[in-house]
Amino acid sequence: MSANNGRLPMIGLLALSTTAFLTILTETMPAAVLPAMSESLEQPPAGIGLLVSIYALASAAAAILVVALTRSLPRKSLYIMLVLSFAMANGITAISTSYALTVASRVVAGLAAGVVWPVICGYAIRLVDRKDMGRAVAITLAGSTVAMVAGLPLGSMLGSLLGWRFSYGLLSLLALLVIVWVLLVVPPMPGEGRKEGTSIHDVIRTPGLRVILLSAFCAILAHYTLYTYMAPLAEKTRLSGGTAQGLFLFGTGAILGVLIAGRFVDTRLRLIATTALTCTAVTMVVLIAAPYQMIASAAIFVWGASFGGMPTVFQSATGRVAEDNAELATAILTTIYNLGIFGGGAVGGLLLSYFGIVSLSGFALLIVSASLVVVMGGSCHAFPRQ
Repeated sequence: MSANNGRLPMIGLLALSTTAFLTILTETMPAAVLPAMSESLEQPPAGIGLLVSIYALASAAAAILVVALTRSLPRKSLYIMLVLSFAMANGITAISTSYALTVASRVVAGLAAGVVWPVICGYAIRLVDRKDMGRAVAITLAGSTVAMVAGLPLGSMLGSLLGWRFSYGLLSLLALLVIVWVLLVVPPMPGEGRKEGTSIHDVIRTPGLRVILLSAFCAILAHYTLYTYMAPLAEKTRLSGGTAQGLFLFGTGAILGVLIAGRFVDTRLRLIATTALTCTAVTMVVLIAAPYQMIASAAIFVWGASFGGMPTVFQSATGRVAEDNAELATAILTTIYNLGIFGGGAVGGLLLSYFGIVSLSGFALLIVSASLVVVMGGSCHAFPRQ
């Protein structure tokens, strides 16, 4: 399966996108069913929230090491094993009555997630011609956006109606369906193999990659510093629909951002990157002041649109500079993402406690501006002038 006559292998790419959808839902489902899960497992809400952090920590810990160890394995076989891990972990969570067992299942799922992102992004890059790489990555990563916008609310609703275990059972079933889909439509791919100059150290030294990693870290750190605390932001900006309205505005904007990035990232990578970061910086300024609900709502929507395309931008840039080492480079990028997420949550929490919600927007403005400066300086390899 490959692109031919300008057409993308959509059935295969949609299988990859569905895997991204499954991965994000598996990560964030505890937040969607938190009250019921807390009561059932006899744990405080913080204990259930910790399940998300455990997943992300396992993902960050596994990404680089496990991808490096498995890079010579046939990719389709590895892909199926990873999705099977999701099926098992979610199935165990669905029937678990022990918090310790649930934690163990989250560790397994997190370890799989740390490897699945490089695998599906690597597949997307290798399924198409170089000129279509950005569009293929955008389609693959769109599943994660759909999960945040539609999947989580649906999981929460089903959890309320039929119980949180039902939601996890559905995730396990979805994983099994994805395995069948992959078996039927995704072609076999050889591993990258071990070649001279392809150690982790060598890959990090790839021209342009460190610029991409630094700009991505700053962008993710800035974003999650504020996004993690959408509830107090919604209160400060007086959104009538509260947190739900803020998340909906951000999510719908993110879908638009994915579409725009997918359309232009192959030909206007630098322009898309600088525009997204500039718009994010502007929205941070607006959210610092935002005297009216309508202005705040528009700013949150634009923020979502700006951020929605960033994963596609950074992944496409990584794939371009890393070429044959795309999976290992993506594993490094995945780790950087997780560090940014953790850093954003931690820094945001401290700032919120001591200085209030406005300080989060101010800090995010500072850090996203740093990301913009890094991108603008990376004109040779990372974000070349086109």
